[in-house]
Amino acid sequence: MDCHTPLVLPSLLAADFANIASELKRAETPEVKWLHLDVMDGNFVDNISFGPAMIEAVRKNSPLFLDVHLMIHRADHYLDRFIKAGAGNISIHVEANYDTSVESTLKRIKAAGISAGLVLNPHTPFEAVVPYLHLIDLLLVMTVVPGFGGQPFMEKETMPKLTAARDYREAHGLKFHLQVDGGIYVNTAPIARKHGANLFVCGTSFFGPKNTPQTSKDLAASVAF
Repeated sequence: MDCHTPLVLPSLLAADFANIASELKRAETPEVKWLHLDVMDGNFVDNISFGPAMIEAVRKNSPLFLDVHLMIHRADHYLDRFIKAGAGNISIHVEANYDTSVESTLKRIKAAGISAGLVLNPHTPFEAVVPYLHLIDLLLVMTVVPGFGGQPFMEKETMPKLTAARDYREAHGLKFHLQVDGGIYVNTAPIARKHGANLFVCGTSFFGPKNTPQTSKDLAASVAF
């Protein structure tokens, strides 16, 4: 898949954890190829979600590509555990603390034979990720403050950075995906699409409605241009 093809990614954080097996099946619609998994440590963000054991369980029970978003400090320390668990892509935050560095962590992810992503929070300037853009396969521009689902889409703070990332990518002949996460619904996803996004993480908007097949079609249609 190239960096211009739009794709909807259900976010497991919004699923019913008491029925996780059936929720994974709900995500397997014709429009969905990737599943997004948010790992939170209660330190980098003020919430705790799940760790490598959940990634491994999902890997065993889902055919979808696993897009793992590490909202944690010291991602380099824990990295091998997530690689072993079956992640297809691992994204790390430019703002987080590392025992080594952002650059070396991205290189380790690539060396493991999986794709590497970098994440930018809403209030972090685009310039913070520029030194690493040649190393990545995916840039995630957070469209809410990370940590909790159900927040409103921060258009004013984030769309200029998404545009800047798209323009930089094209000017330098790079091919990384542009992903957005937070407040993504049928009315906000097209805004991000117009500013360059091709990967759309949908949590509450995907798992909230009961008619999942129709929801999946509607979300995919909203970015199909």
